[in-house]
Amino acid sequence: MTTIEEHTKIIKEYIDDINEKIKAGLLVERQEIIRFTFSEAATNLFALYLHKNKLVEPSFSVNHRFFASKRIAELKFNFDFPKKEKLFDLLINQEMFRNKLCYGRSKDEIIVLDDIKNLGD
Repeated sequence: MTTIEEHTKIIKEYIDDINEKIKAGLLVERQEIIRFTFSEAATNLFALYLHKNKLVEPSFSVNHRFFASKRIAELKFNFDFPKKEKLFDLLINQEMFRNKLCYGRSKDEIIVLDDIKNLGD
């Protein structure tokens, strides 16, 4: 079970790692690692939101695969909460970027930058 404090620490570490790679100009060279980091940061941010607002049990874990599609996300989170549709859209986009950047050939820097923008939204 991940606590609110642990989620907060993990998120900070992921964001710091992303920023280090941006500053070092390693977006294209490390895109797979960055993509996994983005995905984990996004799911931890969402988990933190759910836990802080007591929308799920403390033992509930959020997995990036819950956002492979809108249908799966709706099944996993079949309760209402503020900005649910917006959050689902962002998390589903993160999962799409994860798949796009982690598998197959390397992608152009613009795709990695689009992914960064989506995480920041």
